[in-house]
Amino acid sequence: MIWFFTPYDDQKRLFYAIDRYIGLIKNENEWVVITDGDIAFLRPDFGEVIKRYTADYPDTGLFTCYASRCHYPIQMLPGVNMNSDSILYHKKIADQCAKNYKNRIDEINGKIAGHLMVIRKGTWVNIRDEVYHKTIRKNILGVDSKISYAVLEAGLKIRLIKELYILHYCRLAEGMDYDKYLK
Repeated sequence: MIWFFTPYDDQKRLFYAIDRYIGLIKNENEWVVITDGDIAFLRPDFGEVIKRYTADYPDTGLFTCYASRCHYPIQMLPGVNMNSDSILYHKKIADQCAKNYKNRIDEINGKIAGHLMVIRKGTWVNIRDEVYHKTIRKNILGVDSKISYAVLEAGLKIRLIKELYILHYCRLAEGMDYDKYLK
């Protein structure tokens, strides 16, 4: 089974929100899809795509995907206009990714942005304490980075699902440096 959720904590403690949700899952072989609250899947087959990759690459520590906006170029499809506010433009990009990159991945050897993270419950159990200790004084910022570093330190792979592209609002109107809502 694959669980989908968008973590929320009214005190902005992202680690605790993620941990509470993953704690609801009993089977350590089940996968969890964690998304930011400002993303949208643009294709109806998103669940099937994620299911296929988790089946084809079960040794993966963490999956992510392309996004319309992101701080990390590795998670941005080259040539995409990240300042476009046209959902139709981004839907076209999502369709192109689905066609041109079917069954293709890239490995990422550094931190990722957490707009979409797919992790097995058992992986979370193995890295949970390390992530907890590194995020104990953090709210939202940096939790995704600490998760990705912990996955890599555990000797697991982070893989980018190239055929999956999502719309990520990511402060489009406010600007990337706007962070008042994070504090």
